[in-house]
Amino acid sequence: MKINWDLEHVYFYLVSFVSLILIIFGAVTITQTAIAFIAPAYEEFNPYALRHATPDLALWEERFGAEFIEQERERFDAISRENMTLRLFRDLLRGLAFIAVALPVYLYHWRKIPKL
Repeated sequence: MKINWDLEHVYFYLVSFVSLILIIFGAVTITQTAIAFIAPAYEEFNPYALRHATPDLALWEERFGAEFIEQERERFDAISRENMTLRLFRDLLRGLAFIAVALPVYLYHWRKIPKL
């Protein structure tokens, strides 16, 4: 099959290529989100997870008591878990959106190439 490299063919091949890249990007995003859901990595700074209390934390504990610090630690952990869940959900939707938008564009242009 000899390819005629006129402007129309080049356009259809380029659009197919770009939309295929977007589909791959969406699949990678979904895969990364699944991995992060299965094995979460807590990369955020957690002031309550330090091995040695900082002077600020020691001052807060002295002023408000250890019970208050423990309540704040639990509240911070709950907020961190909720933020991580929302971030994973957003990333999953982003990957699905890439695929949902790029797949029809790819299929249309790729099926149109042999008919040119």
